[in-house]
Amino acid sequence: MSENPFAWRTGIAWKNKDRIVIRGYDVNELTGNLDFGQMLFLVLRGELPNKAQGEITNALMVNLAEHAMSPSSATVRFATSGGAELNSAVAAGVSAIGRLHGTSDRPAQLFREVAARAERESIAEDEAARATVAEMRSAGERMAGFHHPQHIQDPRTVRLLELSDKLGISGRYVRIARAMQDATEAVFGRTVFLNGPGAMGCIGLDAGYEPPELKAMFIVCRSLSLSAHAIEESSREKGWRASSNADMVQPLSLEMQGPHNYDGPADRVLPDPR
Repeated sequence: MSENPFAWRTGIAWKNKDRIVIRGYDVNELTGNLDFGQMLFLVLRGELPNKAQGEITNALMVNLAEHAMSPSSATVRFATSGGAELNSAVAAGVSAIGRLHGTSDRPAQLFREVAARAERESIAEDEAARATVAEMRSAGERMAGFHHPQHIQDPRTVRLLELSDKLGISGRYVRIARAMQDATEAVFGRTVFLNGPGAMGCIGLDAGYEPPELKAMFIVCRSLSLSAHAIEESSREKGWRASSNADMVQPLSLEMQGPHNYDGPADRVLPDPR
């Protein structure tokens, strides 16, 4: 227990009146010598990345920073249209990053499960991948990290895998992700492609990250985009997203909310309380 019972113990950083030290490094020594991807690795993992780890971290964050209109960016815009401050709007958008949007930890966990299965059953990784895909298909389970509702083949994935291969990052988990994608052809009758967060999951594991750290990486990089959407919404659009003279139908417009879009009970009278 800490000598001071009111002090939080942490291995991340400390500060006093004169210094700020992060994972053992003075912040001023880091400043100007590390890029943000290297800094993210240091803060999350506790050590400086090697060259390839730093480069792939930057590539992942650039690739997944912005994705136009998505659940998180739309949430930010709605929050902003209600008058939320920038930080509150971005927090609302981050809250929309869940099991079906922006996940990178869930595919990472899936790839780890396949690896563990290969070891447990003493079978090859591609065999474990095929069996897992078939079982998930039979059970009607969603394969985290595969398919994207707006892309047949996620345009981000090929580039990320190319860079991972080039940098020598690709290893066990990229192999497993590729084996699972290959297995979908026989199981689904078509290829179900790895998506961007799925690529972040397998590449990130091979780069040394843990699943929760990959979720953190996605939140950090996508918060840049969410900030931009909040700023644009507040500067270009009218509040409430309900203006009838806008050049598009607004999501909160009364045109969208009349009785023609209502399918609940018909008008009724409250029973006489007597």
